[in-house]
Amino acid sequence: LPSEAEFEYVLRAGNEGTYPWGNDDKPKSIVGNLAGDGDLSTVSRHWGNAIPGYRDAFWGPAPVRNFAVERFGTYDMIGNVSEWTQDCWHESYQRAPADGTAWLNPGCPQRTVRGASWASALEQVRSASRLPMAPDASTARLGFRVVREL
Repeated sequence: LPSEAEFEYVLRAGNEGTYPWGNDDKPKSIVGNLAGDGDLSTVSRHWGNAIPGYRDAFWGPAPVRNFAVERFGTYDMIGNVSEWTQDCWHESYQRAPADGTAWLNPGCPQRTVRGASWASALEQVRSASRLPMAPDASTARLGFRVVREL
């Protein structure tokens, strides 16, 4: 799994804006599987937390690589499923490793989840968004990414 720092670095891909696409509250094009107000479920449900004017045509997880390649050559970093990182959950980054490695503690009761899912509110789409999660948690909004060291 990526460290929390690695995940954010690749998600941002050199962009210092609030969101992976910049500072606008809505991307100018379809960037990933996000909760848009144009997306409808098969039973005509609507999102209560939708991004206005956004439609990616999915209500639930999308097949891998369904959206364009991202700036660092990755796929599906923006939306689809939130992802596990190696890091234990810490409320702040005080005493975090400065080299981007995972921050681990023995007996860690919660892990850190990064990235937006197909059902995330705009607040969770922020590049810096992070959530604590019990290590045995499982939902249709949560997945993982394998990292290969080069």
